[in-house]
Amino acid sequence: MTQSISLKVPEELAHHLFFPEKETILEKERYAVWSETIPFEAFPYELLYYNNVEAYAPWTKGAMHVKELLERWKGIDSECSLLYSERKAGQTLGLMKQGIGLFLTAVFWMHGQPVALKDIRCQIQSFNNIPVNMDERLSFILARPAFFHSYRQLSELFREFEKQYVKFMIKNKNSQKNV
Repeated sequence: MTQSISLKVPEELAHHLFFPEKETILEKERYAVWSETIPFEAFPYELLYYNNVEAYAPWTKGAMHVKELLERWKGIDSECSLLYSERKAGQTLGLMKQGIGLFLTAVFWMHGQPVALKDIRCQIQSFNNIPVNMDERLSFILARPAFFHSYRQLSELFREFEKQYVKFMIKNKNSQKNV
């Protein structure tokens, strides 16, 4: 049986979209190791990390996990696309939250860092492999997460980021061979 623990939402992750409350509950044992079967929750590894709870730190092998995060997005993307085509935008907020969380996670982990939502624009500007105008586009999405235009922007960001990720992996694979 897994034990749930109550965690304070650290200031690094405090954002009303992901954490409307000041505390959250996680099953600590689930995050001791990496598993593709873990259902999406907003930044569970980071919650544990910022609360000084020992757990797996996926950003230390971030590029390896980014591919899985991109695959998860494809499922969310399909669901969102269907809901918007059926004019059910009101049902997309949960999916968009997951998608935005996955995107941020992929970007931070590829750069070897845990997600930090505090001063996110400054954080993002320090990264090399990101889509053009990502900080402005992300601000738009975060301000209006359930809008169709936010979904289109997020979709585009994922598409552009995936290209950056592939380039990053090729470049790093080649630099590994030269060692």
